[in-house]
Formats: sequence, C-alpha cells, structure tokens
Amino acid sequence: MLRIIHAYDVKPGVVEQPFVEWLDAQLDQITKRFGCLERKTWVFLDGVRGDYEKGKAERRPKYLNEAFWPDQERADRFRQWLLSPEGKELRRQWFDSIVNHTVLRYTEAAVPRPVTDD
Repeated sequence: MLRIIHAYDVKPGVVEQPFVEWLDAQLDQITKRFGCLERKTWVFLDGVRGDYEKGKAERRPKYLNEAFWPDQERADRFRQWLLSPEGKELRRQWFDSIVNHTVLRYTEAAVPRPVTDD
C-alpha cells in the first residue's frame, strides 16, 4: 500500500472551512475514479524537532490530506490526470488557495529477516 500526504496551510484571505470541505469533496470524488482506497484530512496539532527531553516546538503546516492507494500505478494515474488539461481547474483552485505545501509519499517498511538454517 502506498500512502501520500499533502501538508499545507490555507492562504491568508481564503476562508478555511469552506475551502477544506470543497477540496475534500473534490478529491474524494476524483481519486476514487483512479482507485484510491481511502482519504482523510487531519489537522496538525503540534510538532517537535529533536528528542522529547531537549526538543524544540516547531510550527508545521496545519492540514494533512492523506490518501491510501493500493499501488504506485494508480496514484501515478491520478497525478497524470491532475496535470492534464482536464485537471487544470481543480489544480488551479487548489494551489491558488494554499501555501507551505509539501508532499510525503511512503509505504510500509519491509523488515529484513535474518537468514537461518531452519
């Protein structure tokens, strides 16, 4: 399974709740066409850089939009659609309304097993 997170803040002047609801509705509808299994939007509470004893509070983007994909191919097809003329208006409205955008892509780590004689 592949997971993709878009972390972002809403631009000053954009009303947050209606924008986030609109973006969620759009992405729910469109990503399902490409095989997305589930999507969730999270609100980031806080972050620390370093360890728990000496770490310093650090500001991070407020919203985390997480998508669960069964494989890389389906996520790539959605990305291709998003970059196509058909996806241009969604892309424009989305990225004209956010700042501090970062994309994180991750998958489950395979823990290596030691080779044994049994």
